[in-house]
Amino acid sequence: MTKNYTIKYSKRKTLGLYITKNAEIEVRVPKATPKKVIEDFVNQHQHWINSHQDAVAKRLAERENFELRFGSNLLFLGRELPLVPVEKPIFGYDGQRFYAYGQMSAEELKASLVGVYRRLAKKVLSTMVNELARHMGLKPKAVKINGARTRWGSCSSAGNLNFSWYLVMAEETTIRYVVVHELAHLLEMNHSPNFWGIVEKVLPNYKAEREKLKNLQKKLSVQSWE
Repeated sequence: MTKNYTIKYSKRKTLGLYITKNAEIEVRVPKATPKKVIEDFVNQHQHWINSHQDAVAKRLAERENFELRFGSNLLFLGRELPLVPVEKPIFGYDGQRFYAYGQMSAEELKASLVGVYRRLAKKVLSTMVNELARHMGLKPKAVKINGARTRWGSCSSAGNLNFSWYLVMAEETTIRYVVVHELAHLLEMNHSPNFWGIVEKVLPNYKAEREKLKNLQKKLSVQSWE
């Protein structure tokens, strides 16, 4: 039976089991819950713990062993493009492929390509935001790029739009959904029916794009770029 787990007490009313991103077990329980009750709860859910913890541990191991190599394919706008070595100490993207100096170490290669992706993201997303903002009659203040792994985009109360550079790995239609989503927050800073109505008016098929994002997230969950 599972003995190694962390207990977190709070004002919640029910007991809950969670597997953290580091494959550790966390039990969240109401304050003053007896240890025996917690222990029984954990033991009753041993099968769930085993299956879910193993899955997270496997993804964690894959992520820790992630390494970019020449000959690999990299995603950009939903397309798989080759990463090829070149003889000069340069790196970049030429529309058909990613390239980098063949003598780079694995870490140098990764850092260089993150820089390439960030520049591509700034160009793609700035262009798309300008286009869609005009269409929606909106004026965001700025477009910023970050390295968020679990949040594709956000909109600040000051009117700034923030996007993860990972987003440019998605198809253009999927990127458009995230841009429209964040632009809609300039009108509705919530996820109310009014908000989704704004999104649907611009992108009637937005739910399909949300599913594509989930699939991309699964791919990225076993990759470690930064």
